[in-house]
Amino acid sequence: MRLRPACLLYATALLLCGLSPSFGGEIFSRVVIDPGHGGIDPGSSAFGMVEKELTLDLARRLERILSSHGLTTELTRRTDKYVELSERAEKANAKPGTIFVSVHFNAHTDRSISGTETLYWPGSAAAREMASYVQSELGRRLVTRNRGFKPERLKVLEKTKCTAILIECGFISNRWESQRCGAEWFRQIIAEEIAQGILRYRDV
Repeated sequence: MRLRPACLLYATALLLCGLSPSFGGEIFSRVVIDPGHGGIDPGSSAFGMVEKELTLDLARRLERILSSHGLTTELTRRTDKYVELSERAEKANAKPGTIFVSVHFNAHTDRSISGTETLYWPGSAAAREMASYVQSELGRRLVTRNRGFKPERLKVLEKTKCTAILIECGFISNRWESQRCGAEWFRQIIAEEIAQGILRYRDV
């Protein structure tokens, strides 16, 4: 099929951004995985769970899975240390062909609230699509409330120039969900589901 000039310009613009004309199938070979919080910033804590510890373990699991699929991976921190949001974004911005995935665990004063959600910067079509793929995988193997994927003006997403999402993997303020978040088997499945969503987004 011969493309009209307007369609050709549209397709060219998408390809320059690393996207296919369907918005899916972004060309990337590197994933920067961001374990939320760390060091003097523990994140949320409840029922003996500390967010910064859970995110680091989850990030390491996700890294192993993505590396096994031939992707280059980099963590914004590998130990319990504090990293500025700007530094996290800089790691993602350092090289082309990169996506950024930040992992977190949620909390709320209402301890009945539970579930997973994936956030992206408003107006980013590529990030919205990646968020949709990841969120659709979360809960496929685990019974959990799907809180959807939604735009959110988070500083780390704003500073990251490549396609970027932030995943809230469960509410540790909910007693039942906190117990699951603290279990290695649960974090392993969450890592596998996040990886599957990322790979679906790449290969669509």
